[in-house]
Amino acid sequence: MQVENKTYRWAAETVVNKREEKALVKIDTYKPGQFAELIDRIWLMEVHNEDVELLVPPSQYVNLVIPIGDCSYEREKSVVKEIQVEGGSLKSTKFRYSAGSRVMGVRFFAYGLYPFIQLQGNKILNQSITCPGGEAKRFDGDLSSPELVADLNRMLENWYVEKAEESIVPIRDFYRHYRWGGENVPIEQYCRDRQTNYSMLRRRFETIVGISPKKFERLVKFRKALCQLIDGDDKLSAVSADSGYFDQAHFIREFKLFLNATPSQYQAFISRAKKESGLVNYNFRLF
Repeated sequence: MQVENKTYRWAAETVVNKREEKALVKIDTYKPGQFAELIDRIWLMEVHNEDVELLVPPSQYVNLVIPIGDCSYEREKSVVKEIQVEGGSLKSTKFRYSAGSRVMGVRFFAYGLYPFIQLQGNKILNQSITCPGGEAKRFDGDLSSPELVADLNRMLENWYVEKAEESIVPIRDFYRHYRWGGENVPIEQYCRDRQTNYSMLRRRFETIVGISPKKFERLVKFRKALCQLIDGDDKLSAVSADSGYFDQAHFIREFKLFLNATPSQYQAFISRAKKESGLVNYNFRLF
């Protein structure tokens, strides 16, 4: 397993108190080895001396979130103490972590959880539920980060069901095409090119992801635009075109759907966070 050990210092990468230029959160990220087709990354977060609130934008990713030791955290003002499955989301979600907290997580691709835990997608979409089989599992707060990750890997190995992974292949291929393939073809054309029946693909999506392929494609397109908006210096018109939107009106309409804000409003929101407290997690790549 390849490890990236970073203490993120700036608001574009972590939560920072800009008034004092003091990192509030340390995040270690680990690249998966054995399950790289299913897992985007493993992360371990340590909150330093102040409580922290994070605002996480809509996301197609599914997270397994693990409070370490006796830690707990708040999700939308509900206290969480046990291992959670955080489903994909079509809306922003607010989290609050107390000073001294340690939380570990696995960020799965939208289809990646299913080979480990066969949950219906519509049961976890926009939801956080106690992980089936994880109610009694606790991770020792005295363990080092590498030891925690090793313990987590053993748990995942025990949960893995090879037969279940076979069922996610059509969704995996669809995601790869619309996230990384470059060619933004209509979904109907995508199905014809691969001799795939759309109705069958939709049923597979609704079972595993919880939404239709068309809605999933819209979410992936939005996230692609959001990534470019945050990490790049391109003009909004370029972001719109590169992300596959028909025109500016389409771009604005989709942003308002997912964020209740226009691209320019969200861009200004990010800029304010950098200048002020930084108490917003718009670096969605980590969570």
